[in-house]
Amino acid sequence: MGSFKPFPQALPPDVRREGERLLDVSMWCIGRDVSHEGNLLLRRGLAREGIPAGQQGTSAYSGALPGGGALTLWGFGALCRVCGEAVYVPRDGFSPCLLDEARVVWPVFQAAGLGGALREPTTPGERQAARAAVVALAGWLAGYEEWVVDQTGPGWRHACVAARRKESPVPVETLAAAWTRLAERVAVLEQSVVDDSFAPVVGA
Repeated sequence: MGSFKPFPQALPPDVRREGERLLDVSMWCIGRDVSHEGNLLLRRGLAREGIPAGQQGTSAYSGALPGGGALTLWGFGALCRVCGEAVYVPRDGFSPCLLDEARVVWPVFQAAGLGGALREPTTPGERQAARAAVVALAGWLAGYEEWVVDQTGPGWRHACVAARRKESPVPVETLAAAWTRLAERVAVLEQSVVDDSFAPVVGA
């Protein structure tokens, strides 16, 4: 009897590490953006679902993803609805998981509200959806960062990063470009998976 082989991750470890570093600083900055005049997330066109009185957690901001699909942002992660799947990308770990939305009591304001409905993507199609979600999220964040600098000038982002307890993993002026590079890395990874699926079978 052969030994058990775990399902491959949707993203390799180095991509997850880079995504985690970038998402941590982006989420920090987005948390500051809500206090900017007019709330930059609302000005960008996202809809806010605030925390009810007596509850704890972070507000949810929802909007459209470039190229189709929907996005929900919390301080603890992002939910992307793409390719017929709901994919949750956590701030801690940046390992995309599939979410069974029917098992969630909405609205959600804490990560624990999603925990019991999450699972690892196991089939090629599920891993493809997970990678598509990461590409869409990274593309949205790149566009958002460019928009923020256009709206506020570079000084606002420098002020956001200066308020962090730890140094930004990338120069703040290159944050949009860093997200674009990550999206490109994951897109290339997906293309290599597709190419491999058409490789000739040895001995055929």
